[in-house]
Amino acid sequence: MQQQETKFDENLYSRQVAVLGAETQSKLIQMKCFIHGLRGLGLEIAKNLILAGPKSVTVYDPTVLSIADLGSNFYASLEQVGKVSRQDAAIKQLKELNPYVSVEIYNGQLNGASLSEYTVVVLTDVWDQKFITEVNEAVRQKGHGFILAHSSGLFGSTFVDFSDKFQIFDPNGEEPKQAIVAGITNEAEGIVSTIEDKRHGFQDGDSVTFREVVGMTEVNEKIFKIKVKSPFMFSIGDTTNFSQYLREGIAVQVKVPEDIAFKSFNASLSHPFAPGKNELDLMDWEKIGRPEQLHISYNALLQFAQQNGRWPGLLNQEDAQKVWELAQQINNSDRGEGALKAELDEQLVKNTALYFSAQITPLTSFWGGIVAQEIVKYTGKFSPIRQWLHSEFFEALPETEVNRTLLNSQYDDYVAIFGREALHQLQNSKIFMVGAGALGCEYIKMFALMGCGSGASGQVTVTDDDNIEVSNLNRQFLFRKNNVGSNKAATACKVGEQMNKTSKFKSYALRVGQQNEPIFNDQFWDGLDIAINAVDNVHARKYIDNQCCYYGKPLFESGTLGTKCNSQLILPNQTQSYSESQDPPEDSIPLCTLKNFPYQIEHTIQWARDYFAGFFEDGSQDCIKYLENPENYLKKILNELKNQPGVLRPKLESVKKFAEVAKKPSLHSIVALTKNMFQDIFCNQIKQLLYCFPPDHKTSEGQLFWTNPKRPPTPIEFDQNDPLHQLFIHSAVNIFSQIFGLPKQDNFNEIAKILPSIQVQQYVPKQMQIKENEKDQKEEKSEDDETQIQALTQELEKLTLENKEVTKQLQECAFEKDDPTNWHIEFLSAVSNLRARNYRIPEVQPFQVKLIAGKIIPALATTTAMIVGAVGLEIFKYILKKNVTKMRNAFINLALPLFLFSEPLPPGEHLDQEYNILLLGPTKAIPEKWTAWDRITINQQMTLGQFIDYFKEKYQVTVSSITFDKYIIYNNYPQPPQENFNKDLSVLFVENAFQPLPAHRIYLDFQVSGELTINGNEINADFAPVKYQYKK
Repeated sequence: MQQQETKFDENLYSRQVAVLGAETQSKLIQMKCFIHGLRGLGLEIAKNLILAGPKSVTVYDPTVLSIADLGSNFYASLEQVGKVSRQDAAIKQLKELNPYVSVEIYNGQLNGASLSEYTVVVLTDVWDQKFITEVNEAVRQKGHGFILAHSSGLFGSTFVDFSDKFQIFDPNGEEPKQAIVAGITNEAEGIVSTIEDKRHGFQDGDSVTFREVVGMTEVNEKIFKIKVKSPFMFSIGDTTNFSQYLREGIAVQVKVPEDIAFKSFNASLSHPFAPGKNELDLMDWEKIGRPEQLHISYNALLQFAQQNGRWPGLLNQEDAQKVWELAQQINNSDRGEGALKAELDEQLVKNTALYFSAQITPLTSFWGGIVAQEIVKYTGKFSPIRQWLHSEFFEALPETEVNRTLLNSQYDDYVAIFGREALHQLQNSKIFMVGAGALGCEYIKMFALMGCGSGASGQVTVTDDDNIEVSNLNRQFLFRKNNVGSNKAATACKVGEQMNKTSKFKSYALRVGQQNEPIFNDQFWDGLDIAINAVDNVHARKYIDNQCCYYGKPLFESGTLGTKCNSQLILPNQTQSYSESQDPPEDSIPLCTLKNFPYQIEHTIQWARDYFAGFFEDGSQDCIKYLENPENYLKKILNELKNQPGVLRPKLESVKKFAEVAKKPSLHSIVALTKNMFQDIFCNQIKQLLYCFPPDHKTSEGQLFWTNPKRPPTPIEFDQNDPLHQLFIHSAVNIFSQIFGLPKQDNFNEIAKILPSIQVQQYVPKQMQIKENEKDQKEEKSEDDETQIQALTQELEKLTLENKEVTKQLQECAFEKDDPTNWHIEFLSAVSNLRARNYRIPEVQPFQVKLIAGKIIPALATTTAMIVGAVGLEIFKYILKKNVTKMRNAFINLALPLFLFSEPLPPGEHLDQEYNILLLGPTKAIPEKWTAWDRITINQQMTLGQFIDYFKEKYQVTVSSITFDKYIIYNNYPQPPQENFNKDLSVLFVENAFQPLPAHRIYLDFQVSGELTINGNEINADFAPVKYQYKK
């Protein structure tokens, strides 16, 4: 689709643009979309799409709202059942989701010609083959997008048709890979070698271009298709006629647009493989061949609807039999050469019919996320589904007879699939969810629709200490603009109760952790049935994981990152815990690279963020502390940093600069400070670096110092007419104004008048020690550090304020990425790009700086909805006590799209060892093969002597030590006083841990060490943790 210059709200869409990019977002906000059907699936698609921000979304579903709709419709109420249409019930709240999107009800003629005017047309719950074909053909003729989707019981499908010729400009959404060039040969293969310590990461067939190559300039800005030779070498083809490579250069992956074709709906019914493919996509590798069977079943369902004018009835065995017969007829008929054939499973086909008319929110959420993302793909970003995606989750059906008698309630679809017993158990469960952000909002919606917390003993408890921000509104769909500033958990729970007035939600504005264990105490955890992690930080996840292992509670874990998401089931004694499976650590940037040798924009942005923290944040705080009590501050700081002159000196310099302005704050004084900052950062420091390492400097090995990846910098002299220089001055002046209580300077003109009169401190060469690389162990320091520290200290000791009241006007500076009025991102953008200019690194837009400096996690509403749906289905499996072989972890990337469902791994076991490297000898695991889920539980009070005897009698172990955290409660060498053996363990805890017994706990957690003798050999005991109940 063609792109026009368009603007969008960067604050609202920041997390989404981090995934899609500004170009794709600009295309998206031009799109006009139509959605037919507003049962659970259609509503989910509409919700996700409106949050994404197209130009308009038009919906259509005049069907009168039914009681069963409430099981998957989160924008309808019991009072509306039988009185209003689905579209009228939902339209008000759909409009409220995004003020930038026009949301209307369709009131035109429902035919192909009319609908083909929309950019993308989505049909849900439509089984009229003639109508589907008419709309599909009309849309194809316009070159627009067509999607057909359904979520029917535990079976769902999506069909995508973006016409005969569609162009993808970015198939995966990944950032283009870059590699630093170390050499290029002049030969037929043209071998490019990269620096030795970093793999290039390219693959055969990738296209790359080069920039900044010196010598062999012919390769710069040209595109080459490569062949990988090794992790550090690749071929670009014949370079024999090129100039000789001298130095430098960066190879950058290029994403070449790809044209793909789609079949029409009618053509793909019998021949479903997309052009260039020979199979249907598969979600679960244990279900090979299943998508083909489902496609035959889909054809049979279409024919059933055509013959009977309706869908198969819910739990109607007669209808299911007819669908089975139709499926066999279709499979055995002659539908042309190459038509799909499949080995059909009778029960599979019948199941598609038996539960066909049901819609449950885990599945509508799952498919709704997938379909909404496919709509966004019409922009050319990511790879569309080609063309059919069929999947079923019939393993979630009960394996024994259950009561499926319908209740004439909003839960009837759940009763039909899972039975009354499972629904009753779920609704009476006590659920604890940590986090009420994007994931949390989707979970609360799902819990409300399933009636969680509506049973007599049921309750959903939610905690989140975070407040709602504008940037949350793009994904956290329970919140509105008038909620900004309110607590997330309280607001989300209130909305959940509005969705289902019988569900009980309880909220806390608390962070999970040891500090709040008096609230979330032993009794709280013992009473839980299910825990849900809906947080985006590893520390909280590990804490909840540890608590679940300790109390033996199931944990349902999920996470998202842009188009990628995953879920993990953590089930007592059956699966790994979260802490047992960890992602590899992220690469960190060496400090010497940040300080002196950057070669990527990420380096300059991180340097800018660190500078902001050190100068504005720490500087303002230190100045306030200094002005409140100069003597105490100087005494403290000089003592703490006496052995770190490289840290102490800049800290004292910052305090002096701030304090001198604080004497008599004025626009002139902060402009002077700002201009001198510019001179220091982008000119003097660069000149000093070049003084230490001139352009022709050589290493001790005789090699040129300034070779890849090191880039020799160029000093920048201040130019008042340069827009980037102006941005630096303007943003810094406004930040200083906020700190010193001066008026904001929205107009640069007043600042510009002052600048020419400011004289800056010129560069004076000095001897310095600078680390050359991350392995360099030398201490970084300057020859005049000691004298300067003495001088600064003396000046600060003598400095006096003319007006003591000025300290009350000083404000601490704290970085905030989402406040468009504070000039923080503008400052970071100016610093990042000016430093990039120093080092000849390509500059970037302020929004890219915001993403990196603000550590904004890329996020989409589509991915969030989908993974929560997947977890919801696993919760039902858990309630039904499914064998772990039927449970599934999910790893999904909607960009590709890639779906991987796999059985959870078992927990790691502690085994007997012939030699333990930590204990320097053999060990015996007690209990045998114990895991993270195991505890040795002692439910009675014991003296130390009784405790030791208990382990001797039960495990034949002589206890050598008992510890609590870092405190030693008992050690047999040296022997403790005899009276200790008669003391209760809780008393010894108080005496040795130097703290009272925690009032909120009923257990103490001990680690026991000891030895036992087996066949005459002394063996170390490897005990599971001991859970000691010291009070009832």
